[in-house]
Amino acid sequence: MSSLISTQEEDLAEAELAAAISAAVAAPDSEVLVGLGGASAMLYFPVKSDLKPQYNEGRRSGEKELVFLYLSIRGLGETIRLMLAEAQASYTHLASPMGEPQELAMEWRKRSPNGLTPIMSGLGVPRSEPLCQSSAIIRYLASRYGMDGGGGELERARCDVLFETARDFKNKAKEIVAGDYSTSGAKGAVITAGNILKMMAYMGDVGEETSAMNYGQVQLLNSLLAMDEERKGCVGELSAPLEEWLQKAAGRTGIREYLKSGMRFPNVTPQYKFDTGPMTRGDTKKI
Repeated sequence: MSSLISTQEEDLAEAELAAAISAAVAAPDSEVLVGLGGASAMLYFPVKSDLKPQYNEGRRSGEKELVFLYLSIRGLGETIRLMLAEAQASYTHLASPMGEPQELAMEWRKRSPNGLTPIMSGLGVPRSEPLCQSSAIIRYLASRYGMDGGGGELERARCDVLFETARDFKNKAKEIVAGDYSTSGAKGAVITAGNILKMMAYMGDVGEETSAMNYGQVQLLNSLLAMDEERKGCVGELSAPLEEWLQKAAGRTGIREYLKSGMRFPNVTPQYKFDTGPMTRGDTKKI
C-alpha cells in the first residue's frame, strides 16, 4: 500500500509540475514583474546545454531530470544557479514571483520539507519529496556533478571550509563596499581575503576553462559579484589578486552567458522589488 501511495503522490507531483509549466508558458510576455508579488504564474526556464567534460553527469540511469524551484530574485538560489551555469547542466528552473496560486507553483509550500524555497527534485530525489535548504541542495548537486573538491574526504572538507568562509565573507560586504577595513584580525576583510587566497592555492585554476570549479569557489564568486556590482572596483581595492580571480571566474563560458541572460534577476530593495524598476516577463527570456 505504501508503494502505491508513493506512486500516486509522485504522479500527482508530476501533474503539479506540468500545470506550473503550462501556466508559465501561457502567461503573456507583456506581464509586468516588479520583484516579488503580483504575477499570474511562475517563470519557466528550460535550460538545455552540453555538460562541460570536466564534470560528472548528474543524472543516472532511470532518474528524472533536475527541477530547481526558487523565487524570482537572486537570494538563496543564486549560488545554485551559478553552479549549474558553470557546469552547463541541463535542467528545468521555475522561479516564483509569489503572486501565483499554489496549484500553479508545484504546491511548494506543501511539498517542501520546511515549507520554504528553494527546493529541488530529480537526480534521485522524488518530485513528491524534494530537498530544501540551499546549502543542502548545493552540497547534493556538488556531489552529483563532481563540484565537491574531488579526491577524498580531506579535499571535500577543504572545499567546505572555503564555502563556509565565503559565506562569512559575504557578511563583510558593507565594509568592503565602503572601503572600511577597520575590523582587525582574522575577522577583518583584509586578512580574510588573504586567507581565502591561501585556501584556493591548491584548487583548480579558474583561468583554465578545462579545470573544475568547486562549490566553495562558486559561493565565493557569488559573494564577490554582489560586492563588485554594488561598487565597481571595491574588490580590487581590497585585494588585487582576488579581483583578478573574480574576473577570471566571471569570464568562464557558462557563467559569462548566465550573467548576461534573463535568468540573472536584478538586485532587490528591502521590500523585494527590483532596484532597476519593473520588467516584463518577456525580458526574462533574453539569451
